[in-house]
Amino acid sequence: MQKTFRERVISYFTNIAKKSRLLQYPCLAAMAVVLGVYYVGRHFATNVKRYAAVMFVALFFMSSCSFSFAVFAEKTGFIKAQETYSAVVEDSDVALAAQTGETDYAADDEEELTYTEQEYLDGEDTAYTLDDILENQEEYQAGDEETPASAENYTFDASDWRLVLINKQHPIPEEYDFELGTIVDSMMCDKRIISDLLAMMKAAKADGINLVIKSPYRTDSRQETNFNARIREYMGQGCSYMEAYKRTSQVITVPGASEHQVGLALDITCDIYSDLKEGFGETKAGEWLAEHSCEYGFTLRYPAGKEYITSIEYEPWHFRYVGREAATIMHDEGICLEEFWDKYL
Repeated sequence: MQKTFRERVISYFTNIAKKSRLLQYPCLAAMAVVLGVYYVGRHFATNVKRYAAVMFVALFFMSSCSFSFAVFAEKTGFIKAQETYSAVVEDSDVALAAQTGETDYAADDEEELTYTEQEYLDGEDTAYTLDDILENQEEYQAGDEETPASAENYTFDASDWRLVLINKQHPIPEEYDFELGTIVDSMMCDKRIISDLLAMMKAAKADGINLVIKSPYRTDSRQETNFNARIREYMGQGCSYMEAYKRTSQVITVPGASEHQVGLALDITCDIYSDLKEGFGETKAGEWLAEHSCEYGFTLRYPAGKEYITSIEYEPWHFRYVGREAATIMHDEGICLEEFWDKYL
C-alpha cells in the first residue's frame, strides 16, 4: 500500500535522525514546518470556492458601503480625482480638519464653477434680519412670546420630531416627514419652528442685537452642491480627492445627513459680523445666542470641545431646533444632542 505524504515525511526525517543524535531536534523542527505548510496549503486548496465567495462578498461590500466607497473608488480608479463628485459617504475616523467652517468658497483657478454650484453659492450669501422678515410676514408680527418652558420632570420621547437625531451615523430617516414654511422670500424652514425663531430674534433685538438668518432649509441637491464645492476648493489647493473629502466631511455634513435638509437647522450671525467663522462666537451676538437660544428651543449644535462626538468642527453660528425643554437641559448640562440622546432617550 502506498504511503501518504505525511508518512513519507515522517519516515524520511526519522531515518536521518537515527543516523545522528545531533540531528534529532533539527529533524523534528523541519518535519513540523513541512507538515504545517502542507496542511495549510491543503486546507486552502480544498476550500478555494469558499474563500473565493468570501472575497467576492468583501469586494462587493467595500464597493457599495457608505464608509468605504470613497477609498475603494480612488484606489481602483472607479472615480477619477479630477471629476466633480456627488459625495454621499463619510469616513468618521479621520482627524479633524484644520480649516474653519467658512462658506466663502474659492474654486480651482483653472476650472470654473458649474452653473449649479455658482447658483448655489450666490444663494448662500442671502441673509435676512428681523426687520426684513417682519416686512413680509405680517402673520408673525402680532402676539406675545411664550414663557420658556420648564424642563423639570419632563418626559422625552424618541419619536418627538424636535429631537430627531441626524448626523453622519444617523442619516435622515426615510419615514421622516415635515412641512416647510416660508420665513421670507425663498428662505424656508420647518413651519413649526418659525414662531420660536422670530421670538428669539425679537428678544435679541430688544437687547440691542440684530440677528441675521442664513441658510436654513436646503434641498438635497443644494446640500450635495455645497459639499462638492468645498471638495473642489480643497482639491484646487493641491489635495487629492480623498484628502479633500476627509477635510470637507469635518466642516460640512454629508448629503443625506444634514439637519438643514429637514429645515431644523439655521446659520445665524448678526448685522455687524456676517461671516460663518469661529470668531462669531466671541461677538456679543454669538455670546447672546449661546446663552439665550435655549429659551426659545434652539441649541448650539456643534459646540467647542465636542468635536470628537459630533465629528464636526466648532460652529458658533449653527443652531438646531430641539424644543425648549431639551434645549434648556442641553444648555444647563453643557451637552450636545448626541449626549442628550444617550442620557435621556
